[in-house]
Amino acid sequence: MARLIEHLVEPQRLLLFWQARESQKRSRYRVGQLVKQGGHVVLQYSVGTEIACAKEVGFQGYPAFPLKQVEHRHQVMEAFTRRLPPRTRRDFSRYLELRAIPADADISEFALLGYSGAKLPDDGFELVHPFDEPPAAFEVLIEVAGFRHEAELEVSELQAGDEVQFVPEPNNPVDSSAIRMESKGCKLGYVPRGHLTMLNRMLSGGADLTGEVFRSNGTPARPLVYVLTQIIHHNGLMMPSSPLRLQA
Repeated sequence: MARLIEHLVEPQRLLLFWQARESQKRSRYRVGQLVKQGGHVVLQYSVGTEIACAKEVGFQGYPAFPLKQVEHRHQVMEAFTRRLPPRTRRDFSRYLELRAIPADADISEFALLGYSGAKLPDDGFELVHPFDEPPAAFEVLIEVAGFRHEAELEVSELQAGDEVQFVPEPNNPVDSSAIRMESKGCKLGYVPRGHLTMLNRMLSGGADLTGEVFRSNGTPARPLVYVLTQIIHHNGLMMPSSPLRLQA
């Protein structure tokens, strides 16, 4: 039995991250955002130090949307939904369930971009749901960052349903906002950068974070581990009415 996301939250914006595949650190940079405006979706590139650093390691903008123009309004949603499989595909329900989304979920294309990440194997882009105005209980599927180098367990030692804990590392020498992920008393890796701001915001507000291993895949050289994370905070308008739904 695998738990799936129960509380789907429709976003008003999505954060656009880009990973420098060719750089030594393979750093992730927030390079822009997609924002709903007047019935349209607008791509806004970031300004400042972070995108300047991304440019130094090869960032050239999203295809068809030149960096010299900070804001783009023409066919933005059409461009990004090409990163998703068509809903008419026979295995579309399986695509959803691998991302912890119920097969019968009423989810918009915009929300699906954020919940799935809409990653492709060769361009380094990822979309992240920021959960700006979340309900009191919600869930998100998070890939463990750095599992290959940081994990104190082999991927074969993990099973779906294993509990995962989130441990802030304010003294982390690389990033004081880092949050360690661990299971069975052993380190798995870290919360990826795209979700750090949201989870730290939730933790600082007194939210409870619980996680469990959802699935693992990848290759022996690059194993991937995904954790279904539930966030419950006590200052929202909606309190949780039931636990995460169980699916076969």
